Amino acid sequence: MQIAIEMDKTQQNLTNLTLVTGLTPVQEQAAMLLASGESVTEVASKVNVNRATIYLWQQKINFQCFLNQQCQIIQDNIKNGLCGLYADALQAVRSSLQSTNETLRLKAAMYVIGKVEMIDASRQDPEAEIRKACTTIEEAGWDLLQPYEKFDESKYKELMKENGLM
Repeated sequence: MQIAIEMDKTQQNLTNLTLVTGLTPVQEQAAMLLASGESVTEVASKVNVNRATIYLWQQKINFQCFLNQQCQIIQDNIKNGLCGLYADALQAVRSSLQSTNETLRLKAAMYVIGKVEMIDASRQDPEAEIRKACTTIEEAGWDLLQPYEKFDESKYKELMKENGLM
């Protein structure tokens, strides 16, 4: 009797959809495990389904979206953790630049140069950036061959005022 009750609970977990995600609790658990780096085989074993079932779930849009949400949460946590290590990392690079090991110094210098070169400093004209933000590309109508730019004058004035430029 106890085994039958447990089987009923397992079946319910495989069929009851949550309102927010449209997935069952087992599907949500599987997505979380996949996002945390578990293999399909490990996930299938942990949630007590066949590997093929996991692959079928991965074809569903709502499963993919939930999995992506879980991955985003993990990425955000990693970014926050990395930000906390910023000062230590900067000190390590500084120390490497002062090293007596020429190879280490060169690698550290090349790393710093590469990172500085990647900085996008092209946005220097706030008025031009605001104008860009207020301009959209509209689809061409039946009488026009090419898309055209549409400028939102009121949004432009509002943003200029907000930024103390008007």
